[in-house]
Amino acid sequence: MANTVEDTVRKLVAKHFDLPLGEVDLDTAIADAPDSLKLSELIVALEQHYDVALEDSAVAQARVLRDLVTMVEARLAAARGR
Repeated sequence: MANTVEDTVRKLVAKHFDLPLGEVDLDTAIADAPDSLKLSELIVALEQHYDVALEDSAVAQARVLRDLVTMVEARLAAARGR
């Protein structure tokens, strides 16, 4: 079974923030991220994994990690619609 975007975001958050996978909550506020550099690395990892570009302005408006899931899913849907 293929991983969902949500699964991938959870795994990448766990990896980049050195958290156990079970502790990753997609409803966590992005402002609560302990390290902005790691957050930037997470965004780059998502872009590379899915071969999409996430707009800086959209990322800046994201409030919770789940917003990143929504952004990636929207970019993937747009790419399929081309």
